[in-house]
Amino acid sequence: MKIAVTLILLPAILLLACTQSDGAELVFSSLELGQTNRGTIAINGYDRHFSVTLPGSYNNDVAYPVVLFFHGCMCRPDLTDEAILRYLDWAPRLEPYKEDFIVIKMSAFSEKKPEVPQPVENGGARGMWFWHEGFESERDDYAFVDALIEELRSSPEINIDTENIFGVGHSSGAIFLISYVLGGPIDLTGVSINDTYNFKAISVTGGSTLRKGIVDFKENTPGTLPSVLHIQGERDGGLWFNGQETGKRGIDFLEFVSVANGSAIIGGLRDTIHGLTYSAWDENTPSNPSTLERWATHLNLEYSGYEEYSQYYIYNFAPVTASENVLVGMRVKDCGHGLTADRYQSDFFRIFSEGNGDRRAFDSQISRDTAMTFC
Repeated sequence: MKIAVTLILLPAILLLACTQSDGAELVFSSLELGQTNRGTIAINGYDRHFSVTLPGSYNNDVAYPVVLFFHGCMCRPDLTDEAILRYLDWAPRLEPYKEDFIVIKMSAFSEKKPEVPQPVENGGARGMWFWHEGFESERDDYAFVDALIEELRSSPEINIDTENIFGVGHSSGAIFLISYVLGGPIDLTGVSINDTYNFKAISVTGGSTLRKGIVDFKENTPGTLPSVLHIQGERDGGLWFNGQETGKRGIDFLEFVSVANGSAIIGGLRDTIHGLTYSAWDENTPSNPSTLERWATHLNLEYSGYEEYSQYYIYNFAPVTASENVLVGMRVKDCGHGLTADRYQSDFFRIFSEGNGDRRAFDSQISRDTAMTFC
């Protein structure tokens, strides 16, 4: 999907008009430096919504790293369309990125979603905004992200560093982001995603467990994989931590599992309504089947222990050979599903955009946990 771009540079303001090859028009009425600005791109005949924030120091002669944000489920059917789209204007998450990153916020909202109430598994009513849940036949969400990144890559007017594309996902957005970087669903047709670019690193929180054969490593997974900062709240009821045993602090993680979602364990995997699901990671036996174990194996890394800090544990993974990937597992004590770690995530991305992937530049930041409020 190609978009022709026209840009006029005015003092302090960029006016950007884009038209799709099928005639649909995309317009930023005022893409202003240092502020959050909404945009749309038509996918399969429906507008998809995002926002762009250029850093205050933006200079079009300089290539900037770009970070894409994927929100969690907006699961109240009473939410209005505009209330949902207000996420695109939300500023607090931008603070750690405002000087040196182009920030793209992505919305799962689409007018394609029916207003007539229906079961969640069929997409739900408006207000039930999941990533990756509906539109299975046309895969609009995957096409949306792919088309947007392709246009960012090809546009001479918004200068992104194509070697430094990053992603942040929470809950539903985390599961979708993982699926996206792993090549999308095995039955994905009609759009070939991330075959001309790749995310350098991603950070996921809440609900970001792998699902066997669904959100997992498979035949269409690209050969180039991102580094990962995987953050979970220790008391997140939407996850599970492998096994019946209690954890290091005497916490029985099965206490926080939603029984309604399924509690049977088959071959070390939890049998949920979403399919056989890996644990976030195993508390006592890292080699058991888990999300972190799967990431480590495919990133050519191995578990080498953990460090405890006042607010969290850090799980460490060392290269097996000459792997250039980085994997960090971060379990936050006393936090549930909702948590924030923006400064840690932005600093993790900077070890690639500024430090060539040298994790030593990140290790010194990890130890400062006393200055951070997570939940």
